[in-house]
Amino acid sequence: MHLLTIIHLQSCFLKQDRTTTVYGTITDQNGEPVDSILVTAQGSKHVKYEIFDEAFTDETGHYELVADVPRQAHSVNVVIPFSLNKNPKFGKHFKDYLVFKNEIRTLNCCNLDIGGKTRYDFQLIAK
Repeated sequence: MHLLTIIHLQSCFLKQDRTTTVYGTITDQNGEPVDSILVTAQGSKHVKYEIFDEAFTDETGHYELVADVPRQAHSVNVVIPFSLNKNPKFGKHFKDYLVFKNEIRTLNCCNLDIGGKTRYDFQLIAK
């Protein structure tokens, strides 16, 4: 009986939905939405980081990423790249950001639950 339970649990684990969603809004220090800011969902797969999804904010500052996270990945984070090449508007006008997870300010940025849906809002800090 216990062996059947273990096999069933293992098959459920292997079929676990690893689709991970992150969404939110990016605003400036005045609370105004900021468009054209690149946001990425990335994670470690084996020993290197890989981008699972990326998108730019729209005119309302909104973004949403839906990443199909591979089984080999053991963590996923949402990131605003600082690179002027990859994220020119951010690199040109902003130097950092404040982070809010599910509307609560956090200093522990920006882990996602694999298979879950999380809200991360960012308030950009001007140069």
